[in-house]
Amino acid sequence: MGGILFQQAAASGGRYEEAGGRMAQLRRVWVLCAGWASAGTIIFLLAGSAMASRGHRSHHFYHHRLVHRSTRPIPLYHAALVEDADSGNILYSYNPSLQWPPASMAKMMLLLVALDQIKIGRVSLNDPVRISERAAATQGSRLGLHEGQIYPLGELMKAALIRSANDAAVAIAEKITGSVEACVRMMNDKARALGMDNTYYGTVDGLPPTPGHDVDYTTPLDLATLARTIIRSTGLLQWSSMEEAPFDGGVAMLHNTNRLIGHLEGCDGIKTGFTLNAGFNLTATVKRGDMRLVSVVLGAPSNRERFTQSAHLLSWGFNNFDRIELLRRGEPLPVQVQVQSGGTIQPVSENDIAVVLPKGRIPEVRLKFDIPPSISGPVAYGDTIGHVIVLDGGDVMTTVDAICPLARTGEQIRPVSSSVLPDNPALHLPFVSADGMTGHVPMATNPAEGTR
Repeated sequence: MGGILFQQAAASGGRYEEAGGRMAQLRRVWVLCAGWASAGTIIFLLAGSAMASRGHRSHHFYHHRLVHRSTRPIPLYHAALVEDADSGNILYSYNPSLQWPPASMAKMMLLLVALDQIKIGRVSLNDPVRISERAAATQGSRLGLHEGQIYPLGELMKAALIRSANDAAVAIAEKITGSVEACVRMMNDKARALGMDNTYYGTVDGLPPTPGHDVDYTTPLDLATLARTIIRSTGLLQWSSMEEAPFDGGVAMLHNTNRLIGHLEGCDGIKTGFTLNAGFNLTATVKRGDMRLVSVVLGAPSNRERFTQSAHLLSWGFNNFDRIELLRRGEPLPVQVQVQSGGTIQPVSENDIAVVLPKGRIPEVRLKFDIPPSISGPVAYGDTIGHVIVLDGGDVMTTVDAICPLARTGEQIRPVSSSVLPDNPALHLPFVSADGMTGHVPMATNPAEGTR
């Protein structure tokens, strides 16, 4: 299929996804800023954040602003957050609603809609994709694909995620929807469906249409929503967890632009992003034991700093919070429901119910069962009967469906644990990633206190 020309932009120990010809000029400025941030005295002005945002049940424990003593503010990032990947509860946030260019993190949504098309059978991972003139001409971070070459869709998706290849992204968009413009519309529709109301996509790859002018924008809250969706409903972490992966049958190797992979314990995703205007962005996730966290860092001043700050925030989360399991998936709830068409049922939890709480603080966690005492029926296995609401004091932490526990076909009964959500073979990607209430639940320290 022809050789692959990888075009790389050198920069302080890492690959810059969309670095252009002006990168060398700005690199000296960023190095100087990084020197100020590390050598100068930094004062942290702390302010508690109780901001509750759409789609995220509020647990904004800390909010901070970094101020250099003798000159204008030099932030180590413009916005950031850390949250529990299961519930979406926010452990830490700084400017969580700031609209910012995602740069190549736009490819997260591209790949999500591509997988949607795979789920409905429109395309498959093995479908051949012919590289168009438009895809071959795409600039920025790229594989160097040539017009007329043919690759499997899955290989191009892998390259777009791991290597952040813009030419592969355009080829994917053209394959799954017929054109880049149609794919952009699909990406925006998906964002609306997920409740990402402060996100807009104008491209499929995050590359500025004109130098210095990004059209895509999003927020840390919306990126975290997108990350949780990817974690829960796709197999993309099987690719994003790879430090390097073969492309085109081993003709070339894809080196992951996320430098936390293989260097931060439990990190298996997800995506980097860079443009001159956006600075250095990263949406990352780490799983340790039964706890998974998601972090977002936007507008870091250097390639190294986005990884340093992401690792710091994620490590802070694991060091200062615990996961407390309340109910397991399929576990019967302490309520009974009378079915008017005959008999009673004892609903079960559709999913595991767990909360992430700070170490050292006494929890005020309780379960509220919003389940009617009777229903008209009939009901089938997996039907939603009510909800289990997890409260910490008066705050809603998460909500899980209470479902009908049994399926009856003649005399056969299938328990709920056999799978509420059937596995989708279309998402079996061809790589495997490496990888009661005890205690006191915590007043964590602010992650900014350990920041350089």
